[in-house]
Amino acid sequence: MVSRNRQVRTALLGCGYWGKNLLRVLMESGGSRVQRVVDSSPAAREYVKSRYPELPVSGDESDIFDSDSIDAVVIATPANDHYRAALLALRAGKHVFVEKPLATSADEAQELVDCANGKGLALMAGHTFLFNSAVNYIKIMIDSGSLGDINYIYSRRLNLGIVRSDVSVLWNLAPHDVSIIQYWLEAEPESVSAVGGIYLQPFLEDVVFSTLRFREGQLANIHLSWLDPHKVRTVTVVGSRKMVVLDDASTDARVVIYDMGVDISSGTKDTDSPGGFLVSHRYGDTIIPKIPYPEPLAREMQHFLDCVQCGSEPVSGGQHAVSVVRTIERIESELKAGRHASLGVPGLSGAG
Repeated sequence: MVSRNRQVRTALLGCGYWGKNLLRVLMESGGSRVQRVVDSSPAAREYVKSRYPELPVSGDESDIFDSDSIDAVVIATPANDHYRAALLALRAGKHVFVEKPLATSADEAQELVDCANGKGLALMAGHTFLFNSAVNYIKIMIDSGSLGDINYIYSRRLNLGIVRSDVSVLWNLAPHDVSIIQYWLEAEPESVSAVGGIYLQPFLEDVVFSTLRFREGQLANIHLSWLDPHKVRTVTVVGSRKMVVLDDASTDARVVIYDMGVDISSGTKDTDSPGGFLVSHRYGDTIIPKIPYPEPLAREMQHFLDCVQCGSEPVSGGQHAVSVVRTIERIESELKAGRHASLGVPGLSGAG
Protein backbone atom coordinates (compact mmCIF):
# COMPACT_ATOMS: atom_id res chain seq x y z
CA MET A 1 0.00 0.00 0.00
CA VAL A 2 1.25 3.46 -0.91
CA SER A 3 0.59 6.45 1.33
CA ARG A 4 -2.15 8.77 0.12
CA ASN A 5 0.20 11.62 0.92
CA ARG A 6 2.28 10.95 -2.20
CA GLN A 7 1.76 10.03 -5.84
CA VAL A 8 1.99 6.41 -6.94
CA ARG A 9 5.26 5.91 -8.79
CA THR A 10 4.26 4.05 -11.95
CA ALA A 11 5.92 2.50 -14.98
CA LEU A 12 4.40 1.44 -18.30
CA LEU A 13 5.44 -1.80 -19.98
CA GLY A 14 4.31 -1.71 -23.60
CA CYS A 15 3.49 1.48 -25.48
CA GLY A 16 1.74 0.26 -28.59
CA TYR A 17 -1.77 1.01 -29.82
CA TRP A 18 -3.49 0.91 -26.42
CA GLY A 19 -0.41 1.63 -24.32
CA LYS A 20 -0.32 5.15 -25.75
CA ASN A 21 -3.77 5.81 -24.28
CA LEU A 22 -2.76 4.39 -20.91
CA LEU A 23 0.36 6.56 -20.89
CA ARG A 24 -1.72 9.65 -21.62
CA VAL A 25 -4.11 9.11 -18.72
CA LEU A 26 -1.22 8.24 -16.39
CA MET A 27 0.57 11.45 -17.31
CA GLU A 28 -2.63 13.47 -16.83
CA SER A 29 -3.52 11.87 -13.50
CA GLY A 30 -2.68 13.80 -10.38
CA GLY A 31 -2.32 10.56 -8.45
CA SER A 32 0.48 9.14 -10.59
CA ARG A 33 4.10 10.02 -11.25
CA VAL A 34 5.33 8.08 -14.27
CA GLN A 35 8.92 6.99 -13.74
CA ARG A 36 9.68 5.06 -16.91
CA VAL A 37 8.32 3.51 -20.11
CA VAL A 38 9.72 0.25 -21.48
CA ASP A 39 9.03 -1.11 -24.95
CA SER A 40 11.09 -3.40 -27.19
CA SER A 41 9.99 -1.47 -30.30
CA PRO A 42 12.29 1.40 -31.40
CA ALA A 43 9.29 3.12 -32.99
CA ALA A 44 7.38 3.04 -29.69
CA ARG A 45 10.36 4.42 -27.80
CA GLU A 46 10.70 7.22 -30.35
CA TYR A 47 7.03 8.05 -29.86
CA VAL A 48 7.54 8.44 -26.12
CA LYS A 49 10.67 10.56 -26.59
CA SER A 50 8.90 12.88 -29.03
CA ARG A 51 5.75 13.22 -26.92
CA TYR A 52 7.27 13.18 -23.43
CA PRO A 53 10.96 14.13 -23.79
CA GLU A 54 11.48 14.31 -20.02
CA LEU A 55 10.29 10.74 -19.46
CA PRO A 56 12.95 7.96 -19.25
CA VAL A 57 12.35 5.23 -21.84
CA SER A 58 14.21 2.01 -22.61
CA GLY A 59 13.86 -1.44 -24.11
CA ASP A 60 14.94 -3.34 -20.99
CA GLU A 61 12.12 -4.43 -18.68
CA SER A 62 14.58 -5.06 -15.84
CA ASP A 63 14.69 -1.26 -15.56
CA ILE A 64 11.17 -1.64 -14.13
CA PHE A 65 11.28 -4.91 -12.22
CA ASP A 66 14.64 -4.24 -10.52
CA SER A 67 13.87 -0.64 -9.57
CA ASP A 68 13.06 0.34 -5.98
CA SER A 69 11.63 3.65 -7.19
CA ILE A 70 8.58 2.08 -8.87
CA ASP A 71 5.43 1.15 -6.91
CA ALA A 72 3.16 -0.06 -9.71
CA VAL A 73 3.48 -1.43 -13.22
CA VAL A 74 0.91 -0.89 -15.97
CA ILE A 75 1.19 -3.69 -18.55
CA ALA A 76 0.01 -3.25 -22.14
CA THR A 77 1.96 -5.97 -23.92
CA PRO A 78 0.27 -8.53 -26.26
CA ALA A 79 -2.35 -10.73 -24.57
CA ASN A 80 -0.25 -13.89 -24.64
CA ASP A 81 2.44 -12.05 -22.64
CA HIS A 82 0.18 -10.75 -19.87
CA TYR A 83 0.68 -13.69 -17.51
CA ARG A 84 4.47 -13.70 -17.80
CA ALA A 85 4.88 -9.96 -17.39
CA ALA A 86 2.33 -9.65 -14.57
CA LEU A 87 3.87 -12.53 -12.63
CA LEU A 88 7.36 -10.99 -12.88
CA ALA A 89 6.00 -7.64 -11.68
CA LEU A 90 4.15 -9.18 -8.74
CA ARG A 91 7.16 -11.25 -7.71
CA ALA A 92 9.18 -8.02 -7.79
CA GLY A 93 6.73 -6.54 -5.27
CA LYS A 94 4.94 -4.21 -7.69
CA HIS A 95 1.22 -3.48 -7.80
CA VAL A 96 -0.04 -4.46 -11.25
CA PHE A 97 -2.57 -3.18 -13.74
CA VAL A 98 -2.69 -5.44 -16.81
CA GLU A 99 -4.74 -4.87 -19.91
CA LYS A 100 -7.55 -7.32 -20.59
CA PRO A 101 -7.54 -10.26 -20.56
CA LEU A 102 -5.72 -10.87 -17.29
CA ALA A 103 -4.24 -14.03 -18.84
CA THR A 104 -5.12 -16.49 -21.60
CA SER A 105 -6.01 -19.35 -19.25
CA ALA A 106 -8.05 -19.46 -16.06
CA ASP A 107 -5.30 -21.34 -14.21
CA GLU A 108 -2.76 -18.64 -15.03
CA ALA A 109 -5.21 -15.90 -14.09
CA GLN A 110 -5.88 -17.57 -10.73
CA GLU A 111 -2.14 -17.92 -10.09
CA LEU A 112 -1.73 -14.17 -10.59
CA VAL A 113 -4.58 -13.47 -8.15
CA ASP A 114 -3.10 -15.84 -5.56
CA CYS A 115 0.34 -14.25 -5.93
CA ALA A 116 -1.07 -10.73 -5.52
CA ASN A 117 -3.13 -11.74 -2.48
CA GLY A 118 -0.16 -13.48 -0.89
CA LYS A 119 1.98 -10.37 -1.23
CA GLY A 120 -0.75 -7.87 -0.35
CA LEU A 121 -0.54 -6.21 -3.76
CA ALA A 122 -3.25 -4.70 -5.95
CA LEU A 123 -3.93 -6.62 -9.17
CA MET A 124 -6.39 -5.20 -11.65
CA ALA A 125 -7.41 -6.17 -15.20
CA GLY A 126 -8.26 -3.49 -17.73
CA HIS A 127 -11.99 -4.13 -18.15
CA THR A 128 -12.68 -0.52 -19.07
CA PHE A 129 -16.43 -0.96 -19.55
CA LEU A 130 -16.93 -1.45 -15.83
CA PHE A 131 -15.99 2.24 -15.56
CA ASN A 132 -18.29 3.33 -18.37
CA SER A 133 -21.08 5.44 -16.87
CA ALA A 134 -23.62 4.13 -19.42
CA VAL A 135 -22.83 0.53 -18.40
CA ASN A 136 -23.09 1.56 -14.74
CA TYR A 137 -26.47 3.22 -15.42
CA ILE A 138 -27.90 0.01 -16.90
CA LYS A 139 -26.52 -1.98 -13.96
CA ILE A 140 -28.53 0.26 -11.61
CA MET A 141 -31.65 -0.32 -13.72
CA ILE A 142 -31.19 -4.09 -13.61
CA ASP A 143 -30.54 -4.15 -9.86
CA SER A 144 -33.53 -1.90 -9.14
CA GLY A 145 -35.88 -4.22 -11.02
CA SER A 146 -37.09 -1.47 -13.35
CA LEU A 147 -36.48 -3.72 -16.38
CA GLY A 148 -38.31 -6.62 -14.71
CA ASP A 149 -36.83 -10.10 -15.04
CA ILE A 150 -33.96 -10.24 -17.50
CA ASN A 151 -34.91 -12.60 -20.33
CA TYR A 152 -31.92 -12.31 -22.61
CA ILE A 153 -29.02 -10.09 -23.65
CA TYR A 154 -27.30 -9.87 -27.00
CA SER A 155 -24.21 -7.93 -27.97
CA ARG A 156 -22.63 -7.05 -31.29
CA ARG A 157 -19.03 -5.87 -31.51
CA LEU A 158 -18.27 -5.56 -35.21
CA ASN A 159 -15.97 -3.56 -37.45
CA LEU A 160 -13.72 -3.70 -40.48
CA GLY A 161 -10.95 -2.97 -38.03
CA ILE A 162 -7.56 -4.02 -36.73
CA VAL A 163 -6.83 -7.69 -37.43
CA ARG A 164 -4.59 -9.22 -34.77
CA SER A 165 -2.04 -11.92 -35.51
CA ASP A 166 -1.37 -12.92 -31.87
CA VAL A 167 -4.94 -13.76 -30.79
CA SER A 168 -8.29 -14.46 -32.41
CA VAL A 169 -11.21 -12.04 -32.44
CA LEU A 170 -12.52 -13.94 -29.40
CA TRP A 171 -9.62 -13.07 -27.10
CA ASN A 172 -9.34 -9.59 -28.60
CA LEU A 173 -12.96 -8.45 -28.25
CA ALA A 174 -14.96 -10.89 -26.11
CA PRO A 175 -13.44 -9.74 -22.78
CA HIS A 176 -15.46 -6.53 -23.18
CA ASP A 177 -18.84 -8.18 -23.63
CA VAL A 178 -18.29 -11.08 -21.22
CA SER A 179 -17.16 -8.60 -18.56
CA ILE A 180 -20.23 -6.39 -19.10
CA ILE A 181 -22.74 -9.27 -19.11
CA GLN A 182 -21.28 -11.00 -16.05
CA TYR A 183 -21.09 -7.64 -14.22
CA TRP A 184 -24.76 -7.01 -14.96
CA LEU A 185 -25.97 -10.51 -14.07
CA GLU A 186 -23.42 -11.14 -11.28
CA ALA A 187 -22.96 -14.69 -12.52
CA GLU A 188 -20.98 -16.96 -14.81
CA PRO A 189 -22.84 -18.93 -17.47
CA GLU A 190 -23.77 -22.51 -16.70
CA SER A 191 -23.12 -23.56 -20.29
CA VAL A 192 -21.70 -22.06 -23.48
CA SER A 193 -21.84 -22.84 -27.17
CA ALA A 194 -20.00 -21.21 -30.03
CA VAL A 195 -19.21 -21.31 -33.72
CA GLY A 196 -16.58 -19.30 -35.54
CA GLY A 197 -15.24 -18.55 -38.98
CA ILE A 198 -11.56 -18.55 -40.03
CA TYR A 199 -11.01 -16.59 -43.24
CA LEU A 200 -7.75 -14.61 -43.00
CA GLN A 201 -5.21 -16.51 -40.87
CA PRO A 202 -4.92 -20.19 -39.94
CA PHE A 203 -6.47 -21.16 -36.58
CA LEU A 204 -7.51 -17.59 -35.64
CA GLU A 205 -11.23 -16.86 -35.81
CA ASP A 206 -12.23 -13.61 -37.51
CA VAL A 207 -15.89 -13.97 -36.57
CA VAL A 208 -17.51 -15.66 -33.56
CA PHE A 209 -21.11 -16.31 -32.52
CA SER A 210 -21.41 -17.51 -28.93
CA THR A 211 -24.42 -18.21 -26.71
CA LEU A 212 -24.24 -18.28 -22.91
CA ARG A 213 -26.92 -19.80 -20.69
CA PHE A 214 -27.23 -18.70 -17.04
CA ARG A 215 -28.63 -20.45 -13.98
CA GLU A 216 -31.68 -18.19 -13.69
CA GLY A 217 -32.68 -18.92 -17.28
CA GLN A 218 -31.19 -15.85 -18.95
CA LEU A 219 -29.55 -16.21 -22.34
CA ALA A 220 -26.78 -14.05 -23.75
CA ASN A 221 -25.56 -14.04 -27.33
CA ILE A 222 -22.27 -12.44 -28.38
CA HIS A 223 -21.43 -11.65 -32.02
CA LEU A 224 -17.84 -10.61 -32.69
CA SER A 225 -16.15 -9.72 -35.98
CA TRP A 226 -13.27 -7.65 -37.30
CA LEU A 227 -14.42 -8.50 -40.84
CA ASP A 228 -17.71 -6.61 -41.09
CA PRO A 229 -18.81 -3.58 -43.15
CA HIS A 230 -20.48 -1.92 -40.16
CA LYS A 231 -18.95 -0.49 -36.99
CA VAL A 232 -21.33 -1.69 -34.30
CA ARG A 233 -20.85 -1.53 -30.51
CA THR A 234 -24.24 -2.38 -29.03
CA VAL A 235 -25.60 -4.47 -26.18
CA THR A 236 -29.37 -5.02 -25.90
CA VAL A 237 -31.05 -6.13 -22.67
CA VAL A 238 -34.58 -7.53 -22.97
CA GLY A 239 -36.48 -7.51 -19.69
CA SER A 240 -40.02 -8.57 -18.89
CA ARG A 241 -41.04 -4.95 -18.25
CA LYS A 242 -38.67 -2.82 -20.32
CA MET A 243 -35.82 -3.12 -22.79
CA VAL A 244 -32.64 -1.09 -23.03
CA VAL A 245 -29.91 -0.66 -25.64
CA LEU A 246 -26.33 0.37 -24.91
CA ASP A 247 -24.69 1.93 -27.97
CA ASP A 248 -21.09 2.75 -27.18
CA ALA A 249 -20.46 4.12 -30.67
CA SER A 250 -23.11 6.82 -30.18
CA THR A 251 -22.23 10.24 -28.84
CA ASP A 252 -25.75 11.43 -27.96
CA ALA A 253 -27.76 8.26 -27.27
CA ARG A 254 -25.53 5.78 -25.48
CA VAL A 255 -28.51 4.43 -23.53
CA VAL A 256 -32.01 4.12 -25.03
CA ILE A 257 -34.83 2.72 -22.87
CA TYR A 258 -37.91 1.16 -24.50
CA ASP A 259 -41.02 0.87 -22.33
CA MET A 260 -42.47 -2.03 -24.26
CA GLY A 261 -43.06 -5.75 -23.97
CA VAL A 262 -45.50 -8.61 -24.26
CA ASP A 263 -48.03 -9.66 -21.60
CA ILE A 264 -49.79 -13.02 -21.55
CA SER A 265 -52.93 -13.31 -19.45
CA SER A 266 -52.92 -16.83 -18.08
CA GLY A 267 -56.35 -18.17 -17.34
CA THR A 268 -57.92 -15.88 -19.96
CA LYS A 269 -58.72 -17.71 -23.18
CA ASP A 270 -58.64 -16.08 -26.59
CA THR A 271 -60.33 -18.24 -29.20
CA ASP A 272 -58.58 -16.30 -32.01
CA SER A 273 -55.12 -17.02 -30.61
CA PRO A 274 -53.38 -20.28 -31.66
CA GLY A 275 -52.22 -20.82 -28.07
CA GLY A 276 -55.57 -19.98 -26.62
CA PHE A 277 -54.23 -17.32 -24.19
CA LEU A 278 -54.72 -13.59 -24.44
CA VAL A 279 -51.53 -11.90 -25.68
CA SER A 280 -51.18 -8.14 -25.45
CA HIS A 281 -48.32 -5.93 -26.60
CA ARG A 282 -47.26 -2.88 -24.63
CA TYR A 283 -45.88 0.17 -26.44
CA GLY A 284 -44.83 2.99 -24.15
CA ASP A 285 -42.31 5.79 -24.26
CA THR A 286 -38.81 5.64 -25.64
CA ILE A 287 -36.44 7.47 -23.31
CA ILE A 288 -32.87 8.68 -23.85
CA PRO A 289 -31.58 9.59 -20.39
CA LYS A 290 -28.94 12.27 -20.00
CA ILE A 291 -25.93 10.53 -18.45
CA PRO A 292 -22.69 12.33 -17.55
CA TYR A 293 -19.86 10.63 -19.41
CA PRO A 294 -16.38 11.13 -17.95
CA GLU A 295 -13.68 9.24 -19.84
CA PRO A 296 -13.90 5.56 -18.75
CA LEU A 297 -10.16 4.99 -19.14
CA ALA A 298 -9.34 7.90 -16.83
CA ARG A 299 -11.86 6.61 -14.25
CA GLU A 300 -10.38 3.13 -14.52
CA MET A 301 -6.81 4.28 -13.98
CA GLN A 302 -7.79 6.51 -11.06
CA HIS A 303 -9.55 3.54 -9.48
CA PHE A 304 -6.36 1.48 -9.78
CA LEU A 305 -4.29 4.23 -8.17
CA ASP A 306 -6.86 4.54 -5.36
CA CYS A 307 -6.68 0.78 -4.75
CA VAL A 308 -2.89 0.94 -4.56
CA GLN A 309 -3.11 3.71 -1.97
CA CYS A 310 -6.02 2.30 0.07
CA GLY A 311 -5.34 -1.41 -0.19
CA SER A 312 -8.87 -2.07 -1.46
CA GLU A 313 -9.93 -4.74 -3.95
CA PRO A 314 -10.27 -3.42 -7.54
CA VAL A 315 -13.69 -3.71 -9.18
CA SER A 316 -12.10 -5.52 -12.14
CA GLY A 317 -9.57 -7.45 -10.09
CA GLY A 318 -9.53 -10.82 -8.42
CA GLN A 319 -12.40 -13.13 -9.17
CA HIS A 320 -14.09 -10.91 -11.76
CA ALA A 321 -11.00 -10.98 -13.95
CA VAL A 322 -10.56 -14.74 -13.46
CA SER A 323 -14.24 -15.36 -14.18
CA VAL A 324 -14.03 -13.51 -17.51
CA VAL A 325 -10.99 -15.54 -18.57
CA ARG A 326 -12.70 -18.78 -17.51
CA THR A 327 -15.77 -18.03 -19.65
CA ILE A 328 -13.69 -17.10 -22.69
CA GLU A 329 -11.62 -20.24 -22.23
CA ARG A 330 -14.84 -22.30 -22.32
CA ILE A 331 -15.94 -20.52 -25.51
CA GLU A 332 -12.50 -21.18 -27.00
CA SER A 333 -12.91 -24.87 -26.22
CA GLU A 334 -16.16 -24.92 -28.19
CA LEU A 335 -14.45 -23.18 -31.11
CA LYS A 336 -11.59 -25.68 -31.08
CA ALA A 337 -14.10 -28.53 -31.20
CA GLY A 338 -15.68 -26.89 -34.22
CA ARG A 339 -12.29 -26.55 -35.92
CA HIS A 340 -11.60 -30.26 -35.46
CA ALA A 341 -15.06 -31.15 -36.77
CA SER A 342 -14.51 -29.04 -39.89
CA LEU A 343 -11.12 -30.49 -40.86
CA GLY A 344 -11.29 -31.82 -44.38
CA VAL A 345 -14.34 -29.75 -45.27
CA PRO A 346 -13.39 -27.29 -48.07
CA GLY A 347 -13.39 -23.68 -46.98
CA LEU A 348 -13.69 -24.42 -43.26
CA SER A 349 -10.15 -25.35 -42.27
CA GLY A 350 -6.94 -23.35 -42.38
CA ALA A 351 -7.28 -19.81 -43.72
CA GLY A 352 -10.29 -20.54 -45.90
